[in-house]
Amino acid sequence: MGFDPDLLMNVPNDHPHWIDSACFYLSVPELRLHGVIFYFFRPNLNMLTGGPVIWDPSGHTALDCLHYNFSQYQPMPKPAQKFDFEAANSLRVTTLEPQTRYTLAYAFGGLEFELEWQATSPLHTSPQRDPTNFHAEQAGRMVGWLKIEGRQIPVDCASLRDISYGVRDYAKMHPGDYCWGSTGPDVFQTLSMGTGKEQKILTGFLQKDGETAKLVEGVRRIDVYGRYGARRVTIDAVDALGRLLHVEGKIDDGLLFSGNTTHTVVWSFTEWDWHGRKCWGDTQEFYPAQTFRRMARSEISPAQLSKTKT
Repeated sequence: MGFDPDLLMNVPNDHPHWIDSACFYLSVPELRLHGVIFYFFRPNLNMLTGGPVIWDPSGHTALDCLHYNFSQYQPMPKPAQKFDFEAANSLRVTTLEPQTRYTLAYAFGGLEFELEWQATSPLHTSPQRDPTNFHAEQAGRMVGWLKIEGRQIPVDCASLRDISYGVRDYAKMHPGDYCWGSTGPDVFQTLSMGTGKEQKILTGFLQKDGETAKLVEGVRRIDVYGRYGARRVTIDAVDALGRLLHVEGKIDDGLLFSGNTTHTVVWSFTEWDWHGRKCWGDTQEFYPAQTFRRMARSEISPAQLSKTKT
């Protein structure tokens, strides 16, 4: 039997930070509503962490966003696989077709949803230095509905899922940015590191005209700063097939996510201009918690941070 990234992996060691994770994205662009269904198994601690987080421009923290239930201390459901389980916080994930179709359901604390995620391309695997680590993305579409405090909202959007496993010691993670955008058939994703106005793209992919290839070089440039990071960016990159990627992004204020306590993520709905085509996606700028506190206390701005070693 071959390797199946959808299965909960056998843990290769007893490291407490070994996790097996998944994240699904959703948005309702006309409402600037954005959200993630993000969770990870911690087998060595017998725990499941995560759940749905939904926000729009009306709130920017766990205390005032539309819904926040990133549950830290749930027991591991038994039996459980990464895409077949029901969590203590009511999140239920079911595989309809392996690596292709999944349902996601939830009903707790003023939020309900019934969603179906359908892949539109194969998994794209990111290279890893450590063979015991794994990371992949897959483009798809999310359809269904969500109901927030009695208001039912239809969902039909381009989406992404990312999956990974391995040791995640977030205290050692450098500042950087993860983003993606999708027109539906065409998709891009990038990961860059650093706090400079120009950041080298380390990994990513371009899906275009039915072909997917990894990015081999590229730069993310910050054109306009907001209070907590970039608000307008330009990405230029080249993939392994020699195809050029040029996109310009307008980033919402987003959600200040501190689910990983050593880092703060500014997690934002993003509107992209891709050669004149408007499309939607996601931006995650992540900072060490100490660095972010300095910005939050107005001791340093993101523009100043780009000139400072953290």
